[in-house]
Amino acid sequence: MIAEILCVGTELLMGQVLNTNAQFLSRRLSAMGISQYHQTVVGDNDQRLEEAYRLALSRADVVITSGGLGPTVDDVTKRVAARVAGKELVLHPEAEAMVRERFRQYHREMTPNNLSQAMFTEDSIILLNHHGTAPGAIVPMGGGKEVIHLPGPPFELEPMWLEQAEPYLQRRSGRALVSRYVRVFGMGEAEVDQRLNDLEMGGNPSLSPYCSLGEVQLRATACADTPEEALRMLEPLIARVKERLGDVVYAVEDTEQGSLARCAVEALSRRGWTAAAAESLTGGMIASALVDVPGASRVLKGAMVTYQEEAKTLLAGVPEEMIRDHGVVSEPVARAMAEGARARLDTDIAVSATGLAGPDGGTEETPVGTVFIGVATREKTRVIPLRLAGSRMRIRTLAMKHALHALWEEATREDNHE
Repeated sequence: MIAEILCVGTELLMGQVLNTNAQFLSRRLSAMGISQYHQTVVGDNDQRLEEAYRLALSRADVVITSGGLGPTVDDVTKRVAARVAGKELVLHPEAEAMVRERFRQYHREMTPNNLSQAMFTEDSIILLNHHGTAPGAIVPMGGGKEVIHLPGPPFELEPMWLEQAEPYLQRRSGRALVSRYVRVFGMGEAEVDQRLNDLEMGGNPSLSPYCSLGEVQLRATACADTPEEALRMLEPLIARVKERLGDVVYAVEDTEQGSLARCAVEALSRRGWTAAAAESLTGGMIASALVDVPGASRVLKGAMVTYQEEAKTLLAGVPEEMIRDHGVVSEPVARAMAEGARARLDTDIAVSATGLAGPDGGTEETPVGTVFIGVATREKTRVIPLRLAGSRMRIRTLAMKHALHALWEEATREDNHE
């Protein structure tokens, strides 16, 4: 099967919106073993969109669109696809019911043009949108080819793809694809690749690395007649990956939507621990990452942003003389911040972050990128010194990730279970 992604929207061409949909869909198609040779971005123009459809359908079995499903006059994605297929758009009962129900749930009045979101060809398979008002659809185009319409907003597109469109394509292929995602923190991409190079050369099962700031994610995928058989094929591959990489592997999951924050929340929840944070250079990023995880309220008791020296003393109880003697970017202050947050919020664990994110303020003794992460439990405190580099945002983001990893690591330590 060959697929082609067609992203619709003038805002994409103008650079007003980052096209993360193409990246997401490309990864998912690759994981399914579906070939992809071209991608196209086209503006909200009937003629150019029709040309793009005809070209894509001439070289692909499935054309996946994103965007242009809304109620306004420039939302032309469905109308042009129907014209290419030689069909008419009609009010689809299932789609209409969904649109009306969504407006009722949102307590919003539905204007007449919103019904255009329920217009599809009569033979379309409707993809329900549980996160917005625009349904998607699978549209037969003749000759065994199809167009899959997806909404533009990523928070609508991604669940629609994962829950409805992807399973449809898997059933159509007649094969079962199973993926597991190995998450790595604390080892660079080059070293990971060096240790796993021969494993990455395999065909089925396959192993593919993807990198983000401070992390490496490995997708292990197997194709077989049944999901159970595919999973059995993956088990020895994942075991070899973990053996070669060691403790830097912090999770093996069945979804690519995981994160350090989620793993930290889950580990703390399993222990029955509550947590707190005292943040300086990260300015609330640690707490924000944690509360992005559903269920974080069971774990995170509170957090304090102690950006200036006075706040470190007033909120976290860091002694003034300690700041005067050692400076705010120091191991003693990181230790005192973590211990103060833990004690004042009466939690099982607390994490702190203090450092220099730049671009100014560094010295020869304490250059920009100097960061200290404190981790305090009821029994002990440790401080992780870091020397980070890059832009201000890069340093702050890496500091946040190190703090989240420290929470996960402490909650999963064997000696904490004794």
